[in-house]
Amino acid sequence: MEIFSQNKLLLRCVIFLALLNVFSISIFLWKEFHHGPLLFPKNEDYHDVSGILQRELNLTPEQTDQIKALRSDFFEKETTLTATIRSERDSMNELMFNKDTDTTLVKSLAKRVADDEYQMELLRFEQAQQLKAICTPEQLKKFNGLVKEIRDYFRPDNQPKRR
Repeated sequence: MEIFSQNKLLLRCVIFLALLNVFSISIFLWKEFHHGPLLFPKNEDYHDVSGILQRELNLTPEQTDQIKALRSDFFEKETTLTATIRSERDSMNELMFNKDTDTTLVKSLAKRVADDEYQMELLRFEQAQQLKAICTPEQLKKFNGLVKEIRDYFRPDNQPKRR
């Protein structure tokens, strides 16, 4: 009888593990198909989405060129501002963990970082305004549906590694 009860326990463990695997696989498949695939390939140059927008919004060649120029200008400004913010944060970190911390200087750097972050958000707003001026109302309606997709495209784990 002892062997029979051991076999029963092993059989229950195997069934439990099999059901757990099926459940796990179901969750992964549901996530994949529920949200749908991303419109943006992971290996594409992340600052140029104009080709994808052209395809999804049926942009004219002139609109595509305007969006490319807009994105290029935004990318240059964003890169400069990001470097400035990173530099200011590095300086602030050095001061914060220095033996003799100058509180006034640290607060001043924190204010500058916040101001630069604000400038970054204003750049994004300005870019959106210019993009709205380029697109037709129908294209804007389609674009509204793509906003979350574009946000996911710009997640840090989707951007190329910086060297």
